[in-house]
Amino acid sequence: MKESHHGGRYGIIDIRILTAMDASAYRDLRIQALRTNPEAFATTYEDYLSRSTEQVALQLEPDTEHFTLGAFREDRSDELVGTATLVRERSPKMHHIANVVAMYVAPDARRQGVGRHLLTEVIRRARQLDGLDQLRLCVIQDNDAATRLYRSVGFQTYGVEPNALKAAEGSWDEVHMVLPLRGEGQAPFYETKGFSHVTINVSNLEPSLRFYTGTLGMKLVHQGRQDAYLEWGTAWICLQERPELMSQQFQLGVDHVALYVTPAEFHSMVELLLEANTPIVRGPVERGGGWIVNFLDPDGTQLEFHTGTLTERMKVWK
Repeated sequence: MKESHHGGRYGIIDIRILTAMDASAYRDLRIQALRTNPEAFATTYEDYLSRSTEQVALQLEPDTEHFTLGAFREDRSDELVGTATLVRERSPKMHHIANVVAMYVAPDARRQGVGRHLLTEVIRRARQLDGLDQLRLCVIQDNDAATRLYRSVGFQTYGVEPNALKAAEGSWDEVHMVLPLRGEGQAPFYETKGFSHVTINVSNLEPSLRFYTGTLGMKLVHQGRQDAYLEWGTAWICLQERPELMSQQFQLGVDHVALYVTPAEFHSMVELLLEANTPIVRGPVERGGGWIVNFLDPDGTQLEFHTGTLTERMKVWK
């Protein structure tokens, strides 16, 4: 299948497939990676330093079996801050497998979601390749941050190779990980962390408040003109006055169910909704102390991914 070189915008980061025109920037970042984190790569700093820009350009040009993604700062489109390469196995019996290699984010761009965005785009593109069933990668066993990142997007450990890499300064064990892309056994791309809140439509706020606070014993945290926020243990409830629904086809009761997700996972999860052609009725938008996106299940029930907490929502009201 023909794949566009255009990637996507993830906040302040623009991701696209690199070509021979990016060889100089890629070579500079690769040399930096081998200098600062030599244990993470099979290639040595001295070997790569000897490669000319022309040689790198030939290796970088994408084809049907491999491509390299580059992450650029949106405000500085010429500054390459992260890379990830997908290389598909060429053997007919292994052509259903591709490897993610040369994953690297510059130190000054870390802890900004760049690595996650690169992986999200790699996985998105990999799922569009005919016959590709799984992704594999290796990570140094002591690299806890990278291992957590890979697990958070669905990679699973299937083995550890002792002394996988060895140099004069020591040796390193490698963790081998796999991500099924389709079919049975496909790993979830994310894990829902629990309920964020439930919004309930009511015809009259005052009597409803008396019921929820008096009869049920919920704690009133905030009361607005047409809504109120209640706390009940670790959960929170929003009562929303919607008298007009009495005369419409809609019913009083639950308006939507919001599921809490971490801010780091939010945009990856929105990408999955879009890939599945899920109807999105609002967002994604930053609102009420966090990011939200509202969408419909197959029966039309409205659900929401929400990154905010009740404490963060209350800060907005102050």
